[in-house]
Amino acid sequence: MLYSTTACPIGKSLVRRVAQGELLTVMQGIRKNTAQQYILDGTGCYRFKLNETSLEKHQTLRSPPTKSDPKLLKTSRRTPSYEQCIGPQRHKNERLQFARSNMATDWNKIIFSDEKKFNLDGPDGYAHYWRDLRKDPMYFSKRNFGGGSLMVWAAFCGNGTVALSFIGTRTNSQDYQQLLAQHLLPYLRRRRRANMIYQQDNASVHASNSTLAWFAAKNVVLLDWPACSPDLNPVENLWSVLVRRVYANAKQYTTVNDLKRAIRAEWDGLDKSLLQSLVGSMPNRIFEVAQKQGGITHY
Repeated sequence: MLYSTTACPIGKSLVRRVAQGELLTVMQGIRKNTAQQYILDGTGCYRFKLNETSLEKHQTLRSPPTKSDPKLLKTSRRTPSYEQCIGPQRHKNERLQFARSNMATDWNKIIFSDEKKFNLDGPDGYAHYWRDLRKDPMYFSKRNFGGGSLMVWAAFCGNGTVALSFIGTRTNSQDYQQLLAQHLLPYLRRRRRANMIYQQDNASVHASNSTLAWFAAKNVVLLDWPACSPDLNPVENLWSVLVRRVYANAKQYTTVNDLKRAIRAEWDGLDKSLLQSLVGSMPNRIFEVAQKQGGITHY
């Protein structure tokens, strides 16, 4: 006989003496129409929500599903891969048209931009790291609620970088326009004769009617950018370089201000030859998209 303690949805703990393999259905005292069924197999208690249509189905389940179970694979919620996102033919057609229209584009006149989130425990929260087996493993504390994060807007061209901007995670169209007024417009004014073109993705705050009207009023020329195309944006590659440098010496940061200073220092220290190399890769990216009929590139 085994004992199992399971958190009850109404906030109390249920302790039940259950024989291995036995099914136990627990009715909540508050929500009379909701039932919870538990399956105990010696490793833990697996809970399933039941209703009239699924009761018979779950009663036949005597052991936890495995990864090879087709039912589990069918019902599991997974983040779609980039290949799945670009799957619709419409996106491929847009990418192909973009490639054909920009075969002769002077990419040195394009200002590429993007946003990225940095956490105190890593760019997206470190889950693992590579280590030398000859050395002792490192252990990192896990902070409750993530410990803090930063959303960073960045832009660059072949001639240099635009000043970084640290923005909120819930930026609206007005916030985005204010950001551009403080960082992008001064950069464009200093290079007025270069006729620079601004690139951005198709996020809702970027493509809203308010933001597009702002661009028209400020005489900012936009590059017509296809959806689902991070592989065409060299800023994505620049983020990878920045992430490695920011977290090279400190896998974790104590405060958001420490992380902010580290990101700014690494951004200001980027070599111009790296920027020119990334911009110089655009013709190859365009050619590869055209060669693959709108498919993804290796970038």
